[in-house]
Amino acid sequence: MKGADQCPKCASRATIDVDAPSPKGFYSRDVRVCRNCQTIWEPFNPADMFDPADRLASFSEPCNNCAFRTGSPEQKDKEEWKKTIAALKAGGQFFCHKGVPIDIKNANGFAYPEDGKNPRKMRLCRGYLNMWAAQISKEMAAEGLS
Repeated sequence: MKGADQCPKCASRATIDVDAPSPKGFYSRDVRVCRNCQTIWEPFNPADMFDPADRLASFSEPCNNCAFRTGSPEQKDKEEWKKTIAALKAGGQFFCHKGVPIDIKNANGFAYPEDGKNPRKMRLCRGYLNMWAAQISKEMAAEGLS
């Protein structure tokens, strides 16, 4: 992933912001399009990041369309969401979609770098990190360590 003001695919700064209708509530209506390679992604404001100097820092708060927010489209299928949470608790990671090229052919809707095989290029999701913090606090309390 490149900087917040660059295309995540070709690094061009020749972009245009578009208010596009999202299919079936799929993420944001506000997308950014690269004029050079036509990549489309949901932009973000670097000021929302925990550390704006670190281009892969997580956000300070979960996104307005985070998968971990109550009522998100990802949580509509309760059984599938339970599988996702179980996989995360078994050691998986969950990455933020902001700034990642949209790919409607991919099952998750995004073209993550190397399809998730290179986490050094991806930003961890703040909602995911908050879930882990809550889980750790809960376990510590149960053990009388809090």
